[in-house]
Amino acid sequence: MLIKEAHRRMQEELSFLYSSRESSTVSDWVMEELTGWTRSQRIVHHDTFLSSDQLATWSTALQELKQGRPVQYVLGHSWFCGMRFKVDERVLIPRPETEELVECIVKESAGLAWENTYTPKALDIGTGSGCIAIALKKRLPNWEIHGMDKSESALQLARENAMLLEAPILWHEADILTEARNDHFTGFDLIVSNPPYIPPRERHELSQQVVQHEPHMALFTTQEDPLEFYRAIVTFSHHHLLRGGQLWFETHMDYAQEVATLLSKQEFEAVEVMQDMQKKDRIVRGKRVGTSL
Repeated sequence: MLIKEAHRRMQEELSFLYSSRESSTVSDWVMEELTGWTRSQRIVHHDTFLSSDQLATWSTALQELKQGRPVQYVLGHSWFCGMRFKVDERVLIPRPETEELVECIVKESAGLAWENTYTPKALDIGTGSGCIAIALKKRLPNWEIHGMDKSESALQLARENAMLLEAPILWHEADILTEARNDHFTGFDLIVSNPPYIPPRERHELSQQVVQHEPHMALFTTQEDPLEFYRAIVTFSHHHLLRGGQLWFETHMDYAQEVATLLSKQEFEAVEVMQDMQKKDRIVRGKRVGTSL
């Protein structure tokens, strides 16, 4: 099969699952992974035949995609903040909105005038693939970055990503719902989280690709309270976020104002709701009242 035929056929067979634009993009990703050539290079070599091994891989990928498996899981990786992260069904697929969260944090934190003798510390709660923690470490190399997750299998993948991307991170296996006051954690200058916020009753509103393949513990709250994890993280922050330190959240647009109100009522000042590139309320931040000595 020629390269141009493989792309066209994959796009056609995925048309029932994706829009025309999406199916073309997914097909491009698969063909780039398969051939090692960029789109422009494939146009030049469009009459090149796939090898038998490439054709077998193409066929397997197509069948998995037709069954609804996300292309990032099929390929085994996803791009985040310009870096390639290993991903599979153990972790959520990193989203562009989360890249915006990282960029906001870096913009606010990179210029802080820390004394040479002090190393600021940050914690990513519910780290999953480690994308937030690792991206922060690469952008803020002088910071000590920690990542926490309740899933040991997710942490295994996060460790792999940290090793591949040469980002030293301190990892912790802990459930924020049961260890919100755990005293073995240090004090942090910054805490960030993109926690589960979807109540189980809203499961039907998600695409079947997400529901059938991405980890439910990273998507859904354990109760019907969309702020369940935010409340636990705020409680944790009372014990482990230094006064003057910042708390950052990614939220669903429907709950951003509620999260902001939660912070305002719980010893946080300068609380702000920030919009993503789609003009949707997405990021909430606040500063813990007071200053640390």
